[in-house]
Amino acid sequence: MTKELEFKWVWKAPNLRKVKQADTLSPEEFLDLVIRIDNERVDPLIALRNQCMLLMTYFSCFRAIEVSQWKVKEALSPVGNICQMTKLRKDATKGNYPAIAPVVIKEQRDFLNKWFAARVKYKIGMSDNSNDEYRGLDPESHVFLSKHHGRWRNFSLTRKITKDKEYHVATAVQNLLTKIYKGYGFPKASSHSARHSMGRFAQELYEKKSDPDARRIIQNLLHHRTEESQKHYTEINFEHIRECAKKIMPKPKKRGRPKKTVN
Repeated sequence: MTKELEFKWVWKAPNLRKVKQADTLSPEEFLDLVIRIDNERVDPLIALRNQCMLLMTYFSCFRAIEVSQWKVKEALSPVGNICQMTKLRKDATKGNYPAIAPVVIKEQRDFLNKWFAARVKYKIGMSDNSNDEYRGLDPESHVFLSKHHGRWRNFSLTRKITKDKEYHVATAVQNLLTKIYKGYGFPKASSHSARHSMGRFAQELYEKKSDPDARRIIQNLLHHRTEESQKHYTEINFEHIRECAKKIMPKPKKRGRPKKTVN
């Protein structure tokens, strides 16, 4: 008798499709990584740009495509202040729909101010007009630029077609962010790690507060159109599942002879 027939009563779980998930970082780990990028091995201007790009992917949950396509007029008000909430135009998002994202964390805003000041100092993407709107920067210029052969220009996009739908991805930015994570001690991280990290951190935070609007808040933070889209970004709460299972499952019947009562 073969082993398979001998133990045919054993239930075999089906092989489930494994979804590759990026590693996550706590806010403390992430800020430590951002600070370590600024060192002697990196051009200070490139390092500052990379720090700002990473901060946008974590605290504003930007995707790589949104990082590459974010414009000065969307980041700054005409008087030159960084916006508290930034509007993402539909042609600059993954799903081709407009979204709103927060830019409120102090460290994030401090680094962005340094980046815009550096752009003005080195005259990167300045406006042809003589007025001082948007700090003198071209409002149509992208916030983050690629430096190639000494020239600053927009990050390139890669054209892709899936299910007869054409779209563009920021492969250059994805590769750059992934390379930074790997180079600073996070070999399993990717350009999506920051979004996953912030999504899971926010979920834990709002669940501790028992906030009834937690799902809606996280959905807006990740600028998803539906709650269904955020499932891969949030952690499974096994403790909650265990408690629900206890309530659903019936209590087991007592076995054995009933106890005799003594008169």
